[in-house]
Amino acid sequence: MKAVNYVALPIVRLVKRTTIKLGGWKGPVDFVVVKMDDFDVVLGMEFLLEHQVIPMPSAKYLAITESFPTVVQADIRQPNGFKMILVMQLNESPAQEEQPSVAILLGVLGKLGETVPKDTLYVLETCHDVMPNSWPKSLSMRRTIDHGIELLPEAKASAKNAYRIAPLELAKLWKPSKMLLNTGFSRPVQVSYGVYVLSLKKKDKNLQQCIDRRIQNKLTVRRKYPFSALTRLFDRPCRVKYFPKSDI
Repeated sequence: MKAVNYVALPIVRLVKRTTIKLGGWKGPVDFVVVKMDDFDVVLGMEFLLEHQVIPMPSAKYLAITESFPTVVQADIRQPNGFKMILVMQLNESPAQEEQPSVAILLGVLGKLGETVPKDTLYVLETCHDVMPNSWPKSLSMRRTIDHGIELLPEAKASAKNAYRIAPLELAKLWKPSKMLLNTGFSRPVQVSYGVYVLSLKKKDKNLQQCIDRRIQNKLTVRRKYPFSALTRLFDRPCRVKYFPKSDI
């Protein structure tokens, strides 16, 4: 014997024409004896067809329409008052990309401190001030030192036309730039020399901005500075909590 979404169970024995009583009705039924954990007795399609039984879940009764019509009152019980959903309701739900699944809550976990390891709790308590409660809504104050790129003497910008771009793609690029300007996260820059920006399509068909610095690298002064060993560089972040992008 095999139930839906369950392993096949061996049949222990077969009991024929056993008299059972349901409310005021009494009649013979054939039983197949198997080991089950979820149900005590299962009345299948053979019982419904033989005795012409019509189940009425909405009215909570069984209508037996054989030689002696009988109405048997049924009691539908739900575990601990949980709401249940029928298989027909799940099948008639709107189509989704992923296959639907059903989950049953069996219990509630205890406190967070009982499941999180002690080492993790120690790290969370030690670095509780790393993430601020609210992020600033504007840029920080202007620094006293303005960093720049040193160019070769008498360097001139190359006379090269700008890359062509479709009007729709240009509107997509302007939209995030205007949003950053309006929120205060960026400032307009007015310089006499700039670099070109390429718009490349990624696999998901979105645009990715790439900066073309090939010409600028030819005009940039290259200075050689001593580079520390990697072991010393890794020793610097010791006991440091905040890492700006320039340090990573």
